[in-house]
Amino acid sequence: MTEGTVESNAKAAVDAGIWHNTRIQLAIFVLLYLVLRLPWVFTLPITEAPDEGNHFWVCQFLTTNLRLPTGQEVLSAGGPAEYGSLPQFGYLPNVVCSLFASELTMPTFSRIGSVIAGIPTLLAAFLIGKEIFPGCLLRSLALPLLIVLHPQLVFTQSYTNTDATTVSLASVSIYLVVCAIKRGLTMKASLALGFLLGWLALSKHTGLSIVPALGLGVLAATFGRGEPAASALKKIFAAAGVFAATCGWWFVRNYFEFSGDILGSRTMYETWSKILPRKDGVIVHPWPEVHQFGWWRFVFFDFFGLFGYMNRYIYRPAYIAYFAYVIAAVVGWCGFIKLKNSNKTSQERLSSADSEIQRKETNQRAEPNVASTASEAQKTELDKQSELIDTRAEKLIWLLFLLCPLLNLAAMLTATLLKVTGPHGRYLFPSIIPIDALLIAGFFRLGDKFGKWATLSLLALHVAVTVGSWLVFYPPR
Repeated sequence: MTEGTVESNAKAAVDAGIWHNTRIQLAIFVLLYLVLRLPWVFTLPITEAPDEGNHFWVCQFLTTNLRLPTGQEVLSAGGPAEYGSLPQFGYLPNVVCSLFASELTMPTFSRIGSVIAGIPTLLAAFLIGKEIFPGCLLRSLALPLLIVLHPQLVFTQSYTNTDATTVSLASVSIYLVVCAIKRGLTMKASLALGFLLGWLALSKHTGLSIVPALGLGVLAATFGRGEPAASALKKIFAAAGVFAATCGWWFVRNYFEFSGDILGSRTMYETWSKILPRKDGVIVHPWPEVHQFGWWRFVFFDFFGLFGYMNRYIYRPAYIAYFAYVIAAVVGWCGFIKLKNSNKTSQERLSSADSEIQRKETNQRAEPNVASTASEAQKTELDKQSELIDTRAEKLIWLLFLLCPLLNLAAMLTATLLKVTGPHGRYLFPSIIPIDALLIAGFFRLGDKFGKWATLSLLALHVAVTVGSWLVFYPPR
């Protein structure tokens, strides 16, 4: 081997090590995250961001007064303050950034707060990818990449709102529960989860819809792992106590400030409904009924890419392509089609082969020594129990990932039936990491080759829609 070849191989090994370095991967993702969002921050007109004027009223009030608005202040301000009765602590990153701004630059600094607030969502996706796709670089990195590149999420995290904070709090909470299901729930994680969910309740009501799923995850991480009842209940009550202490006071305050409107939704709707058209004295809502196809289509469009004041649609074939990806993932999970090598991933096949070799070697080395045989049998039994626990944990995690978006959707359906709000795909964003994880796993259940192709092409589609929409709708002028 020549000296040049040795140097070339050494350099290649170093490069490979760099690209597999967790810190470098994360730094690249954060940089790409900022590069994609900051252009929207500086070019998106406030009239093109859904309800940003109403969001900014709350943010500006909090920044200027450093306190919550009273019921009288919200009602006297009228339409611009329609979100004043809703949870306000999702604006904390926006307020912190606005404190460094002048009155003229405050809208821009407030938007930067949303960008910063979204970074924990990326971090949670990065860590969850490592947890649920161990040993598979493409799948584990594709999960945070889908978060970075998602067109509607890029848009939502680029203007003043509470969604960015809400999604991050939900994402980090999901990560804690995933770790708890795999390795058990610690008291520190329990307390942190209670605080995060309490802050989530103080940010936006849409985030509360996934709390039942996370609660089931906590039960799976304690009782499901055979933890003694006293220890499990201690952690569960600790989380519940921190949750109540974090957010309970706000709901009590709202009850007295807004005449019994504990959630603030009724006050918001009464203010907003004043500008809605009426027919024969009945309010005409600007959204389809739940039983109409338009309702479901709007949710789908608004989840993947619907810009402006929900009136700038992307190229229709892109929606069709997104729908095809969703159908492919559903087919993969349902097992309707079995493509070549779809029964086992390469990692599973390798693990199976290793197990078979170990079994043969154990048989060959078998000795009449009773103590040795008993020890090996005990070790084998422990390995089987450990494998059973890991398999059960994996199934519970995927069940958790399925429940989160289903509960999000159920909450949205309920809100529409109660005439509080209409269909919005971004209301599913507290579950965006579970949704993207389900998509990736569904692709690979149709075979490694198809999974790789589908994942990479979905990432490419995200890039095309995100960059293309910004260039078409909001280029620098």
